[in-house]
Amino acid sequence: MTPEVQRTRDQSRVFLLAARRCNETRLLPSGYQQFLFVPSIVLYAFSIELGFKALVLNASGSAPKGHDLDKLFRALPNQVQTQIVKEASALYPGSEPYFDRDLAMVADAFEVWRYIHEQHPIDTDLGFLQRLAQAVDVALGAIT
Repeated sequence: MTPEVQRTRDQSRVFLLAARRCNETRLLPSGYQQFLFVPSIVLYAFSIELGFKALVLNASGSAPKGHDLDKLFRALPNQVQTQIVKEASALYPGSEPYFDRDLAMVADAFEVWRYIHEQHPIDTDLGFLQRLAQAVDVALGAIT
């Protein structure tokens, strides 16, 4: 593994950890529970982006630019794509036929949700982002 792949993989994992921490709930004095929904979406999306870039960089020696998760996913070798789809779907049985649709829904999550205050919230799927991030992390673990 090259130092650039290792740095990119490590950053993907750091942002994944941050996203998971944003999902931790806290009990407020009012009795309501709080978790950081918007930062969680942004951090999961960025973690996935960096993970995809590390995987492509490892396979081809150069990483694509941009934030579009669908384009980055399509840049992965077919074998890695298949592994990620299977891993993400294993975490939510029956979801494999909907992978492409779900990926398209979250493809621009990083760009949209970091500026969500400028517009009305749009549809997204936090659960899919979580499963995809976990699947990408598993694929990153296989890099040596």
